[in-house]
Parts: sequence; structure tokens; C-alpha cells
Amino acid sequence: MIKKVGSIFFLGTLFFAHAQEKSTDIDSIEIQGKLISIPYKIANQNITVITREDIANSPAKSIDEILQQVPGMDIRRRGANGVQSDIAFRGSSSEQVLLLLNGIRMSDSQTGHNSMNLPIDLDDVERIEVIKGAGARRFGQNAYAGVINVITKTHIGKRVKISAEGGDYETYGFGLNAQLGNEKFSNSLQANSNSSQGYMYNTDYEIRNIFYQSKLNIKDGDIRLQAGFSEKKFGANGFYSSPKATEQYEETQASVVSLAHQQTFGNLKIHSNVYWRRGQDMYLYNREKPEIYRNMHIGNNVGGEVNSSYEWGLGTTGVGVETEKRIFGK
Repeated sequence: MIKKVGSIFFLGTLFFAHAQEKSTDIDSIEIQGKLISIPYKIANQNITVITREDIANSPAKSIDEILQQVPGMDIRRRGANGVQSDIAFRGSSSEQVLLLLNGIRMSDSQTGHNSMNLPIDLDDVERIEVIKGAGARRFGQNAYAGVINVITKTHIGKRVKISAEGGDYETYGFGLNAQLGNEKFSNSLQANSNSSQGYMYNTDYEIRNIFYQSKLNIKDGDIRLQAGFSEKKFGANGFYSSPKATEQYEETQASVVSLAHQQTFGNLKIHSNVYWRRGQDMYLYNREKPEIYRNMHIGNNVGGEVNSSYEWGLGTTGVGVETEKRIFGK
């Protein structure tokens, strides 16, 4: 089934944070909207920025854990290490929160329950920006209660980091982070693998992430490419249905590819992107007896947007258009 979500014209100021790789000073962050940008220190919206320093000083091991520290957020976690989480604000549902990865929509076509299936690890995050309240609604669908923009790290030069960790319950983690590039063209590749036998019966998990991004600087602008894949397999003892449903099992996959462009032509600024996100969710009521009940969903989001702003004597005028199609299957 194919569903066209809509083509929407925007007039006014729509904000999401734009990555500034070389600065961690919160006042130097520029809030770049779909149409108009404004410095963070004078923004009039309810914005919380979790910096790289905040992440490093936190005991959190996953993105959902670090978001729990934001006042007003309602994180309903199931399992350990970010296996499964519903993310919302107090008084809202997960369907009413828009999740962005470097400014690209990551909303799942089936349900907000799967929006947190991101192909990155917390160690790859540069910062997280959260817009709460009515100001977020101008982002359109899924932004009724708030917007969360996760921005990944980029570096210039050559750098390779390999990490490993272990713990109780046969918990293991391995990671690779490689950077290669210069002021003109930079590349980043991250790959992570985590597994555990679980803290109690049937809470074992395996998580695999791989994420690539690149940035090409052009005259008065840049072109950015990102691609990622996430896979989670986990025992879901008591996650859904009744606490007595101890044999539940789930596998999820999420893929994303996007290409974004921004450039300035005198007083005119252009921002555009195209993206594709695929989500897959397979659920078994009893992992040892899949014939009892099996549920399988596959969904694709394909979309793009073009936004512009022009500075002239009376101020700044912004115009843009966005379209998205959702394709469902089983």
C-alpha cells in the first residue's frame, strides 16, 4: 500500500539545529530552520541542547538514557542498552514526537514505537537538540509535542578509534570509528556491535549498527551524504501484552539514506534534501513456537524538501515545499 502524506508549503520560521563541528560553545550554535536561521542565544523557543561534554560526563550508555535527563521527557524503556524505547513528552505519545538525524526525518512509517531505531551509537553523537512545546508544531507531521535532532560527530584529518567492553551476563561491545578527510571533503564511518544474555530470562539481545557520512564543501555551501543500517534482535520477556508473556521475541531493522544540500547566493539561501528510510519489524509471541503468532511489518518513507529564505529591506522571507510518501507491506 502506498500513502502520500502530503506536499506542504511553509511560510515563516521553522527551526532545527544545524551542526557546527568546530564549536561546543552553546551560545555559538546557530538554529537553522527550514527557512530562516537564528542564533541559539536569542531563540524564543523552549530549546534544550545536550552537548558532547554533557554526554561525556553522564553515566548514560544509550541515546534514550541521555534523553531521560531532559526535563519533561517521558522515556518508556524496555530492556537494556537502548533495545526498545518509546520516546515522548509528558502529556504526549511517541506518535507526536518528530525525530531527526542530522536534520533528516527518522519517523517510522508504521509507528512511533520504532522511531528510536537509529543506526548510531551514543559515542557517535556530537550533540542532541530538543525543541519542546507549541514551537515544534511548525515542523509538520509528528511534531505536535516536540522535535529531537540528533547530530553526529565529524572530524577533519585521519583518525581511527577501536573500542571493546565487557560485563556481567556475557555482555560484550565492539566499536570502530574512522575519520578521513580535509577542509574540502571529509568522511566518517562508524560500526558497532553489542550483545548480552540479558539480566533475566529471555532478555538477551544483539544490536548491530553501521553508519557513514560525508561532507563536500562547495562555494558558499556544502553537500552532505549519510547512510546507515541498524538491526536489533532481542528477547521481549513481558515487553508487551501481559507480564506473563515471557516467551516474546522481536527483530527490528532500520535503514536510512539521505542527500542534503545548502548554499547561499547573495541574499538568497537554499536548503534541500532527499531521503529514504526503511523499517522492518518482526514479532513472535513465543520465540520457540512461532506458529502460535507471528507479526511482520515493512514500511518505507521516501521524501524530500526544498526551502529558501531571502533577506531584503523589510526583513527575511521564507518559502519552502516538502513531500513524503509512505509505502507499507508485510
